[in-house]
Amino acid sequence: MVLVVRAALAGLVVTGALLGGVARADLVSDEARQLASSSSYKRRVAAVLVLAKSHDGRAVRALAAGLRGDREPQVRRLAVLALGKAIDASTPADARTDALAALAAAARDGDAKVRSLAATTRANLERQFAPVTPVANAPAIYVHTGAGADLSRKAPGDAVAKLARTVKATVARRTPGVSIEWPGAAPTERELAAAGTRAFVVAPTIAVLTVSTRGTRAEIACTVTVRVAPWSGVDGSEKWTEQRAASASGSGKAMTSTDARGVAGGMNDCVMAVAEELTAKQVVPFLRKLISTR
Repeated sequence: MVLVVRAALAGLVVTGALLGGVARADLVSDEARQLASSSSYKRRVAAVLVLAKSHDGRAVRALAAGLRGDREPQVRRLAVLALGKAIDASTPADARTDALAALAAAARDGDAKVRSLAATTRANLERQFAPVTPVANAPAIYVHTGAGADLSRKAPGDAVAKLARTVKATVARRTPGVSIEWPGAAPTERELAAAGTRAFVVAPTIAVLTVSTRGTRAEIACTVTVRVAPWSGVDGSEKWTEQRAASASGSGKAMTSTDARGVAGGMNDCVMAVAEELTAKQVVPFLRKLISTR
């Protein structure tokens, strides 16, 4: 395999405007009313998507009501997912209780997808707000590796899992003093806080994968990206803030035979070689910088 790697690391600058308290309150009220009374399916879907972004108790109660009573299964499915996003530590306890009751009642929903999503969301929320017992032997610094993704939709079936393992192993090998494993299931934000653990995420993606045939040979070209940022647990998010998050990108090529087995092997070779070099030369140095800066 011939490998040519080009890599770059770009910081992400996050900008935005905050809505005033009155404007946000009006938005929540308006969207809650639309979800409850609009005859338009699309308008109710739009309302759910807006309410999902608010932690306001009225937004959570409106979503719970939508889950209980909307006539469209798709709206109820979206309401379940929205509740999982809208509820956090700032959500009033009575609204959270109402939402959990609606999710429990959804176990009897006529739509199987609603039942499944509701059960998962309810379990996640109950875990999120259960009393936290500090995890024994929790690491001081934990690096969580994302599951990986294939945006090209061309990679062999095992490529994404191999990609995640390659990135994870490279981080472990080149970043002394950090743990890439957590005792038990991946931690929530409250579990990280209880353990006093600082956490970060590396999330690899196959961005581009192409095959060009030249006679009896095939040229594989691949691009891999890896995001790195502070992390707040499975119920939280990556914290994409200026100077504290970045996305590294690397490209490579591999030559192989044109048969299906050869092409699949060339794809894996290209992706893994780029991922390892990219992680070692771009991701790990940035990760070390994050760890050393408080």
